[in-house]
Amino acid sequence: MPTLAALAARFFAEERPAGNLLDEETILAQALAAVSLYAGYTEVSSLRDIDPAPALSGATDISLSEWALIRPLFLLYVERENALYLEASRGHGVDVFGRSSGEIAGDILQTEAELPHRAFCLPITTV
Repeated sequence: MPTLAALAARFFAEERPAGNLLDEETILAQALAAVSLYAGYTEVSSLRDIDPAPALSGATDISLSEWALIRPLFLLYVERENALYLEASRGHGVDVFGRSSGEIAGDILQTEAELPHRAFCLPITTV
């Protein structure tokens, strides 16, 4: 399983290298925020058998199926943070591109509201 830091680094270096104003630490922070919300509704599989469970960090292993659920929220968090950077630079004459942070916030609220339903998993027990 890849670590959260590896997934964030791959995003930074390979998936969105152009048009991104954020550094690797900020992208990792957005990934941690998305995983933290996910962990509020279900267990992170790599931490399931550890008691007490350690705090989430960049070293936390995330399965690909978990990342598939977390990634849409992560992308929105990164997009919002990037928009906030761009909006803050308007005073310096930078031409802002993309959606505004307010537009993205609506999508974040919707995705956060859907996450409990997507993360819910109840093992089937046959008697």
